[in-house]
Amino acid sequence: MPDSHAFTLESLRRVADETFLAALDFHRELPSTNDRALAIAADVERVTPLLVLTETQTSGRGRGNNRWWAGPGALTFSLIVDGGWIAVPTDRWPQIALTVGLAVCESVERLRPGLNVGLKWPNDVYLDDRKLCGILVEVPSQASGRVIIGVGVNVNNSYGSAPAEIQRTAISLRDAAGFEFSLPEVLTEMLQSLESQFERLANDHGHLVRRWSDYCLLSGRHVRVRWGETVTEGRCIGVDDDGALLVDTQNGPRRCVAGVVESFERG
Repeated sequence: MPDSHAFTLESLRRVADETFLAALDFHRELPSTNDRALAIAADVERVTPLLVLTETQTSGRGRGNNRWWAGPGALTFSLIVDGGWIAVPTDRWPQIALTVGLAVCESVERLRPGLNVGLKWPNDVYLDDRKLCGILVEVPSQASGRVIIGVGVNVNNSYGSAPAEIQRTAISLRDAAGFEFSLPEVLTEMLQSLESQFERLANDHGHLVRRWSDYCLLSGRHVRVRWGETVTEGRCIGVDDDGALLVDTQNGPRRCVAGVVESFERG
């Protein structure tokens, strides 16, 4: 990968200068940026917003027991913020993942206009019906008031030579656009978009739902959602004002406030 696309001391300084970050914790390789962020967040003396960033993540975590592996070329980071930075009541914190997904979508569109990005409720960004980005939001029990936002984006890590079953489910920006991106520029764009989206979340409650509905990949498709032993199946009719997924089942409309979309009708 060209050096101009990797992180250097100079490019990291530019990221810090051009965004809201108060501190940056960079590593060439980490098992998990979220695990590192959890350890840092426990130290109340550490200033925030703080970004944990790595070029290679070997044991990343997704929701539930899912794993997220990211080799060189992917963009993997975890952002530690205090609740006051998010500036919304804690009962709206479930909307954080939705807000991050929206920020990623809008960033991708600015970086490469014309790409077909969409949001798979509640925390995945898709491109051409394949996964581009995963999001994991955690609230550390030992660091009251802090939130960790983990993001993994397939940027320059091509899936072109991957097995067919992987190519059907995952994609990178490089695969879609046909060229490599500057990782520092992508990171800066996404952090700036995050700041903008959280400002809107605090000041315009309806903005999130309106914009999320524009990107909702599942709208009009048959979905199967599992939460514990409960399974909801039917046609997705969008998201409501609280960010819950609405599913039209045989027994009428149902709200899914949490869960995993086990399957959905492909476009």
